[in-house]
Amino acid sequence: MNKKTVIVAGSSGLVGKEVVKQLVTDPLCKEIILLVRKSSGLKDEKIKEVIFDFTASEYSIEQTEADVMFICIGTTMNKVKSKQAFEDIDLHIPVKLGKLAHKLNIQHVSVISAMGAHEKSTFFYNRVKGNMESHLISMKFPSLTIVRPSLLIGDREEFRFGERFAEKLYHALPFIYPSKYEPVESSSVAKAMIYDAFNTSIGSLNIMENKKIHEISRNHLKS
Repeated sequence: MNKKTVIVAGSSGLVGKEVVKQLVTDPLCKEIILLVRKSSGLKDEKIKEVIFDFTASEYSIEQTEADVMFICIGTTMNKVKSKQAFEDIDLHIPVKLGKLAHKLNIQHVSVISAMGAHEKSTFFYNRVKGNMESHLISMKFPSLTIVRPSLLIGDREEFRFGERFAEKLYHALPFIYPSKYEPVESSSVAKAMIYDAFNTSIGSLNIMENKKIHEISRNHLKS
C-alpha cells in the first residue's frame, strides 16, 4: 500500500491530537500537514504546519498534494455561549474544509460528527451536526466517512462538568451503559478513523456509528 499524505484540521482537540499522535508512528503515513491558527510546537520529521485562518470566508492553501483529510473540529454551547458561534465552528468550518478538500482533489475525507446527528433533529446540537453531514455528503467526495461517537473520554484541556461526571460514572459502573451508547476513548476514535481512511475503497460513503468505532478499535489494536 502506498504511503499517505494526510491533512489534519483540529489537531489541538481531544480526537485531533490523538490522530496526530498515532499518525506519527503509523508506517502507512508519509506526511502530516497540520492546519493551525498558530504554531503548536509539535516537532517530528513527518509534521508540516500551515498557519491557517479558520475565520476566512473561503479557504485556500498553497497547492498541496494530499490523500486524506481528517476534520476534527468541534466545540460546545457552554464554551461559545451562542448558537451562531456554535454554528460557525461546528457547521461552517467543516463545510469550508470540505470545499478545500475538493480543490485539492483529496480522495478520502473523514469528519467527526456526533451520535444522533440529523438535520431535522429537535435538538440544536444534533441538528447542526446533521446539517454539516448533509453538506459534506452533497459534495460527493471519492470517499467520505462520517464518525458518530458517543461520549468522548480523554484528557480535555477545559473542564466540562457533565462529561466529567458521565466519564467517572462509566468507569465506576460501565454496565449501566447499553453498548450502543458506551462512552469511547478519544484514542479509540482516532484509531478507527485512521484504519478506515487507510483501508476504505474509493467510491464509498461510510457512517461510522459508535458501536463500529469500538469494534474497529478493538479488532485492530497495535502491539
